[in-house]
Amino acid sequence: MARRRRQSLIEDMIDIAAKLPWWLSLLLAIISYLILEHFAAGPFEVEVTPGSTVPANLTELMLRPFFMAMQFFIPLAFTFGAGLSAIKALKGRSLAQKYISISLQQPRTGSTAKPTDDMSWQQFELLVGQAFRQQGYRVIDGGEAGADGGVDVHLKKDGLTYFVQCKHWKAKSVGVSVVRELYGVIAGAGAEGGFVVTSGNFTEEAEAFARDKRISLLDGKALDDMLLHAKISLAEGALRASQHTATAVTVPPATTTPTVSCPSCSSSMVRRKARRGANAGQEFWGCSQFPKCRGTRSI
Repeated sequence: MARRRRQSLIEDMIDIAAKLPWWLSLLLAIISYLILEHFAAGPFEVEVTPGSTVPANLTELMLRPFFMAMQFFIPLAFTFGAGLSAIKALKGRSLAQKYISISLQQPRTGSTAKPTDDMSWQQFELLVGQAFRQQGYRVIDGGEAGADGGVDVHLKKDGLTYFVQCKHWKAKSVGVSVVRELYGVIAGAGAEGGFVVTSGNFTEEAEAFARDKRISLLDGKALDDMLLHAKISLAEGALRASQHTATAVTVPPATTTPTVSCPSCSSSMVRRKARRGANAGQEFWGCSQFPKCRGTRSI
């Protein structure tokens, strides 16, 4: 990765503001303006002490022009950063809608192209951020450092911090070294846990290493489930709302559990509840041959 050029203080503030939620950046813009306005306001007078040629308020006179300039530059930097943050969130939402539309029209198989194939690594990170945002996480940072920079997305949920590493690899499986690297960052920063998200899949060594760690591995199919689950949940909510206003129809209760086949090995599936990861606490269909087969379906 090429070395980044040195930036001015204003550019650094814009970068910081762009990584924060847009509403927080706007709030900081207002607060900074009010604080600086307090120091910049007031009469511009020279206080002379008898017998001295140096003004008694020399420091104030020297700093007044600085505060007057910063009164506008700093709030503008935060406001501009808030705009960038809002644009990134809108781009992520647009990418998610496009991804869902393509996935519903052409369900993924081993031979079909993935919706992420035509995305850049920056777009893939925005898509991943939106997927977690739909799961109730607050996206703090959408990686702008580079295609191979350590943590790509920072998340907050229930006061806890999570790190996300994105790997937009079309052919190569994500190996154990990537998982080890993220695990080291999580341990060093004291974060609650982390996720490695790829548009492809993981090696067996990577899955074995993450099995007893605070790391969840999300492959292309898991990313599908995250994005599509939110879409289906919204559709089901709208359907239930419309049913309340429609004429009630008596439906006999089901007497047997519906049979669901595993998409990987065609075995029967059973209801399970996720204990960790992005969908913790939610039920899903899991293959009855687990752990020999890890096929899943959304409920």
